[in-house]
Amino acid sequence: MAQPLTFDFYNSIIEVPAPDTTLDMQYLINQIRNTEDELIPGIGYNKIADASGKDPLGGGIFTAITVRLLDQWRVRFEARPGPGTVQCTISGGNLVGGPGGNPIAPSAYTQVVALSSAAGTIATPATSSENINIKYLLASMGDTQKGIGNIYYWDPYSGSDSNGGLAPASAVATFSKAQTLTTTGNHDVIFALSSNPSGITTVTEILNITKNTLKLRGPGHVFQLVPTATTNDTVTIAANDVEIKGVYISTAATGTKNAVSVTGNRGLIKDCWISTVRGHGVDISTSSRTKIDTSVIEHCGGSGTGNGVNLGNSATQASTSKCIIFDNVNGITLSGTSLSDDVIENCLIYKNSSYGINIGTGVLRTTVRGGNTLTKNTAGDTLNLGTDTYIETIAGGASPTQIAAAVWDEVIGSHVTVGTAGKVLAQTKTKATLASLK
Repeated sequence: MAQPLTFDFYNSIIEVPAPDTTLDMQYLINQIRNTEDELIPGIGYNKIADASGKDPLGGGIFTAITVRLLDQWRVRFEARPGPGTVQCTISGGNLVGGPGGNPIAPSAYTQVVALSSAAGTIATPATSSENINIKYLLASMGDTQKGIGNIYYWDPYSGSDSNGGLAPASAVATFSKAQTLTTTGNHDVIFALSSNPSGITTVTEILNITKNTLKLRGPGHVFQLVPTATTNDTVTIAANDVEIKGVYISTAATGTKNAVSVTGNRGLIKDCWISTVRGHGVDISTSSRTKIDTSVIEHCGGSGTGNGVNLGNSATQASTSKCIIFDNVNGITLSGTSLSDDVIENCLIYKNSSYGINIGTGVLRTTVRGGNTLTKNTAGDTLNLGTDTYIETIAGGASPTQIAAAVWDEVIGSHVTVGTAGKVLAQTKTKATLASLK
């Protein structure tokens, strides 16, 4: 519960005592009116503020509250000891007035964000849990992992790490700072903002994601992760249930690092553009149920070694779906120990310098299915050395000659009785083959 506000009549300051970091307009006007009522003699003091709004419109909708501070009155949050800055928030309506039109007084090691709005109405939840219900409802409408925790904003161009990150106007400058604000397992979301007026926001920071259920969501190709350091992969996902969505990811112009490295379980890489990479586009190992969806993965292996998607040791039940995988060494490689039950479906895999899909020895139960297009891969569309691999004909890249041979063998292969049509065809085929060898 909020603490009572203190009123400094000599300096015309209304102070929010520490450790409170929020001030609601309804609470502010209530405190002002209570203080005015208790003044003795009341006629000896000027009015502190006017207020309007909060008229009911029905259905839990009210006109917005506006508090206008009179004379020289201002609001101030109590100073903090530092060295870190504490973000404080004023919400629930509009606060206006003050000397020079500024109703907020500064204090040491605080930064105040006024969440004002020009909207004519505000909605008040009918119950204390309604805001939480709305958040869950909105999250349920998405087709990806649900962001139902706290929301933070990361703006590498305009942000500052002294901010609290709770609103776009108070975004932090680095992913590292944004991640420290989140809580593991809380399904928190970090929104990446692209505010560079050039149209492209380029980030040289290397991301190491260590918080379970954290979601990073960006605006698309205009937000680009392009590090200059060659010491680490651009993005490392070392936690479980992590989502990366809507960003462009590359590597430094030299070195051998990967764009994305995954060792956590149940990760999701969606709507990303992964391009111009020295090593692998996405490298997955010691991981189960990682999903790569609706992404472009191209120009990987610039160092001479690097696949679009590389599934290594203990990569199980990974899914690569609806991706464009182009101009890498291998498009998708599965190689190592304890790989099993990985799925590739509905992808366009073309013009890779080695194989489109390369399945190594000891890899169990790989499924290549459902609408894949493999074409113009230099060494071949598929190389299958695995065990119990299932490759649909349309997905496996069988040539017309291979299909014709399969049909021919189906017709004549089981006919062994002399004089039958099948046996005559088989003998004719054998003679023709021998004649062609002479």
